[in-house]
Amino acid sequence: MRVVGAHSDQPFVEVVPRLLEERGMSLRALARAAEVNAGHLSRVLRQRDYKSPSAELTERVALAFELPRDYFPEFREAVVIRRIRSDARLRDEVYRTLQ
Repeated sequence: MRVVGAHSDQPFVEVVPRLLEERGMSLRALARAAEVNAGHLSRVLRQRDYKSPSAELTERVALAFELPRDYFPEFREAVVIRRIRSDARLRDEVYRTLQ
């Protein structure tokens, strides 16, 4: 698992199973610690029923693992997208930079 500073650059669905194994933790125990539904967490990790990790889920899981709340890239991406959606000037600036 590649960690950049105090953050992972790998997807939530790849990192969580490794963290569970490293820590000897069950999915149910993680779900309890993160205060999320174990079935939902399982579907997200298996990418079933079009489930993908939300910013809230990734934050809860990171905190349950005692990691920084923005540990997973999906959380950081959601923050960026929210900010760009709420700031037309920033959106246009980023767009110009990407061209």
